[in-house]
Amino acid sequence: MTEKVKRKEGGPSAKRMKAGGRGVPLRKIDYKFDPSYQFSEAPVEKIDQPPDFQPQYFLRTHSKNNDPADVQTQIWQCSFEPDPLNTTSMTNVVATCGGSSVCFINVDDGEVVLKYNRSTKTANSGENLYAQVWSTLPLDDLGLKTMNVLAAGGARSTVLLIHPEAGVCYQMFRTVPNRAAAVVCALIFHPKKATWLFCGHEDGQIQLWDVGTPALPSYETTPVHLLTIPAVARDVYNLTFSCSHDLLIAGCDGGLFGWKIDMKKIETNDRLERTEFMLPEVDGNGSVLDSVCMLRDDLLAAKCALHGQIYIFSLARALKKRTGDKSGILFETQVTDDLMLKLRWSNTDNYYMNMGVDPRSCILVCGDDKGALWVYDVADYVTGKIKNPLSEGPQLSAAVEPVRILEWPELEDAEVEKARKLRLDTYDIVVDKCAVSSGGLHIVAVTSNNMVCIWKRGKEEDGEN
Repeated sequence: MTEKVKRKEGGPSAKRMKAGGRGVPLRKIDYKFDPSYQFSEAPVEKIDQPPDFQPQYFLRTHSKNNDPADVQTQIWQCSFEPDPLNTTSMTNVVATCGGSSVCFINVDDGEVVLKYNRSTKTANSGENLYAQVWSTLPLDDLGLKTMNVLAAGGARSTVLLIHPEAGVCYQMFRTVPNRAAAVVCALIFHPKKATWLFCGHEDGQIQLWDVGTPALPSYETTPVHLLTIPAVARDVYNLTFSCSHDLLIAGCDGGLFGWKIDMKKIETNDRLERTEFMLPEVDGNGSVLDSVCMLRDDLLAAKCALHGQIYIFSLARALKKRTGDKSGILFETQVTDDLMLKLRWSNTDNYYMNMGVDPRSCILVCGDDKGALWVYDVADYVTGKIKNPLSEGPQLSAAVEPVRILEWPELEDAEVEKARKLRLDTYDIVVDKCAVSSGGLHIVAVTSNNMVCIWKRGKEEDGEN
């Protein structure tokens, strides 16, 4: 199945499964890392320029029925496209998903170069998208030929596979075909196995699918279900991955968990080793992990709802302290204050505001429920120039402050005024997700009121409102 996209608009190896089903022999699964995979992490490069960012483009690109005054559609995710020629860098294209559509936007000029809308042709207009992730698929063993694809998922457990360069949505499948209410909340591709897609669900289950490499030009491929990790908490809000630890990490409504992804155990259908990372409670509020991401491959950033802080800690140091039960499969570790760098963040009681990071510059950004972006530069803490727990130094006496808080700008919105709707800032503007470009030149934020916000580093006179 392939579907053209609109352009320039605002289990075990013995079982081979079919898409949306199980147990039907179709194709052989290779339980090995991609031959072309090589671990690569760019060195930390602190940005010497002042952390000034100016609003460049504020776009309403996910409107229901193309309503130019739609201020209700929520945009949930944004992420920069990986550079297929440089595994540690990104291109100038950012993907966003929300409502029933996925958009691809050039941050340099604000042009929507590609848009896919599920409400056309095959999808119900109520099937919203909540999660997305990029992967660079190798088309040969050496990885000399590649293609970037985006997976997007959401309501009715539907996952879409899109090849933006060709403007094609070439696959659509459901992870839980017998449950209409099932929802995909989080997605991540295995960094060492580019076709393996982990899908986190609202009921706490995490499924692993091999989506395959499409045969060009027909794009024929069949997703295969490989594994279901049983729920240990409620909603899986976020997924991330540490290559050096082979660890799949999930931020859930009920805790922070990591699974050791062992190819042999997946092939033989054995249980995976699981570690629970026990974070401190704040004012009686437990661990509702509504955002997790990798600042560096060993440094995890985690945000608990109602804590007013962002935690950064070394996985290696936390894993050294873990203790296990008699099974040798289940572990837990206390992530104590002496292991963590803490960043002061908003005291909001709202949930689901996702961080974004640039591992090279160590710029971390998280929005709040007032439309503001909290910008942190933690490069000196990561490199140890400032002694702190990340470099096995002393615990800091206070949480690290943001280097900038970018307030929601004054916007002239002729379409909203024409439609006689309330101003954008009449109600809370929840920043659902942020993304930071390579080198920290651009910040992209997406909001609960149907806005894609592109900020660019520079002085005020260089900005374009």
